[in-house]
Amino acid sequence: MKLTDYLHKNRIRANAFAKVAQVTPAAVCSWINHGKMPRKIETLRRVAAATNGQVTANDWVDASADNSRWVVLGKEE
Repeated sequence: MKLTDYLHKNRIRANAFAKVAQVTPAAVCSWINHGKMPRKIETLRRVAAATNGQVTANDWVDASADNSRWVVLGKEE
């Protein structure tokens, strides 16, 4: 599930979610408004925990696959 869908479904504001996930409100807004994804695995884990596993690392990859370039082993593709 995309984070945007999770927040909407559960009627959670970005600021409130940021506190629960221990991230900045700006980070959450970047994820939901600009299609960005967390860069650190620990942040992905905190988001998964804050959503009770409804938003996982796989959801971020699926969501960003259409609109970003991938970096594999330090080389852009």
